[in-house]
This record gives sequence, C-alpha cells and structure tokens, in this order.
Amino acid sequence: MQNPTVLRLLAAALAVATNALPAQDLRRGIGDADLVAVARQIGKRNHDDRVVLHRVQIVQEVFGSNGNTAVTVLDWPTLSMHNRPSPRQSRLYCLKSAGVTAERLGLPASEGPYYKMVGWAGSNPLIGSAPDEDPIVRFAAVIARGKAGASATRTAGELATVAVEGDPAVRTEAARLLTERGDLRLVLAAPQWSAILARAAGETEDVDYKVALAELCAEQRLEGLVETLSVSLGPVQDPRFARCVGRIANLMHGEQATEALERRLTLLRDPADRAVVLRAIGATNTDAALALLLRLDSVGGKDAAVEAALKEHRSPQAEAAVLRRQK
Repeated sequence: MQNPTVLRLLAAALAVATNALPAQDLRRGIGDADLVAVARQIGKRNHDDRVVLHRVQIVQEVFGSNGNTAVTVLDWPTLSMHNRPSPRQSRLYCLKSAGVTAERLGLPASEGPYYKMVGWAGSNPLIGSAPDEDPIVRFAAVIARGKAGASATRTAGELATVAVEGDPAVRTEAARLLTERGDLRLVLAAPQWSAILARAAGETEDVDYKVALAELCAEQRLEGLVETLSVSLGPVQDPRFARCVGRIANLMHGEQATEALERRLTLLRDPADRAVVLRAIGATNTDAALALLLRLDSVGGKDAAVEAALKEHRSPQAEAAVLRRQK
C-alpha cells in the first residue's frame, strides 16, 4: 500500500514547480482504459452540434479490442482540456467503453463498438512507423501484462528496467508508476534498487526524470538517499530538483534534514552552487532550516540566495524576513 503522507510530501515538491512541462499520465491512461491500441482516424462525422463521431482503425492491439478492427470514438469538441482523435496519424489510443452513452444518444449498433478517450494528459502519444519497436507500445504492453495477471515480480522487474535504461519517452512514467505501486516496489531486489539509486544520482539533464527517480527512492526509504542526492546540488541547479531534495530530506530526517544539506554547503565555493543548496535547505521547511537562514540573513546583508531560500521555506517567520528585506 502506498503511504499517503509520503505521497503528499513528495507531491508538494512538484506542486510549486508549475513552470515545468505539463504533467504526463500515460501510465494512468493505460491503467484506466478498456481498450489500448495503436490506431489511426479514418473517418469523422457530426452526430449533432455537440457530439462528433470518429471512426478509428486499429493498427495494432495492446489489449481489449475483442477482435474489432475499427471502433467509433465519441468526441465533445466544445469541452476544454479534452483529448480527441488526430487524422492520418498513428497514435496510442487509451479508450473507455462508451456503449451506454451511445445508446442514450440513439447511435446505431452497427457503427460500434463505441468508446471515448481517457482524459489523462499524455495518453494519446504519437507512435512511430514500427509499432513493435516503439518504446511507448512496449511500455503499454508491460502494463497490459500486469492487468492480465502477470506476476508482480515480472511486472516490477520490467518497469525497473524501463525506469533505469528505457527510452526518455517512457522512463519517467515507469518510475512514477513504481512510486505509486507499493505492491510492485515490495518485490524489487536490492540490485534493482541500487541501479535505480545510481541512475537518480547520475542524471543531470532531464530534471523531471531525476525527480521521479528520487521520489521513487524516497518512497522506499533507501538508506543514504539524501546524501546521495545532495551531491547533485550544484551540478544540477534547477529549482525543481532543489525543492525535491529538501522535501525528501524532511521526509527522511525530519528536523535533522538541515544537517545533511549543510555538509554539502561547506564543500561548495561557487555562488550558484551555494544558492541551490540553500534553496534545498529552505525547502525542508524545518525549524532548523529557518534558524540557519535567519542567521545568514542577519549577518550577510542583502543576499539573493538567502532570500530565495527563505521564500522556499514558506513559514510566517521566513515570509516576514523576506518582507523586511523588500522594505
């Protein structure tokens, strides 16, 4: 079972990072779907002024087609934030049964079966010309096998391989799925966790991916995680990662979180590196972090890095200190 407290704390690390790319939830789209397949739109007509019917040809099934080579997808164009079929493109379609809705609309059974697209972001990705080799299709197949009854050990192992070695299109999704699935994390072996932790430490370019791996390791409470992640503070200066490290440090060490990060601070001389560590300290949201930042604020004069860290802390005392600076 997933720990709600852990997930809330880790979600907070990303909630403040709204300047990142839109959240992708392909894994959830696949998990919620009744039919997943590589397909392309081959026809379209209006049913009325609210509903459009898309005829979609199945190019390659992942699961749930029940032998159908084409299905009809209901679309409501006036709805915002709504996935809809794309003409002439092979995409992965994650579809929910819409037979009851079709019956209510009086649609003929001969044009069915009827589906609607799931609403999860990223759940209708473009697929390459060779679906068998496409990493997105392979990722969907892993989830499909799990839904069909594959062992947790097999599914977890496949997802761990994708998370560590997989294509950028799916590796973050695999890491997030493992974070959400305690039953799968439970069966991963020590060497697999070592590989995940090493990948989390070594990644420097893809911050969303690095954060997803860090959260996965935090969910498992891996020993030495904060110390391992803190080495990347400096080489990786993205605020999203600093916030993530701060929240994880709080989760793992509570009021002692600042100590682990202060050790990193003493090893750095570059102002930009110092600033990102201070931001992580602020993101721990601990009393110890507040005391350190207020002390630095009182002796260091105007220091943009300290101010940014105080803003990250989000406590009333930190906010008051920032207001004093602005005056």
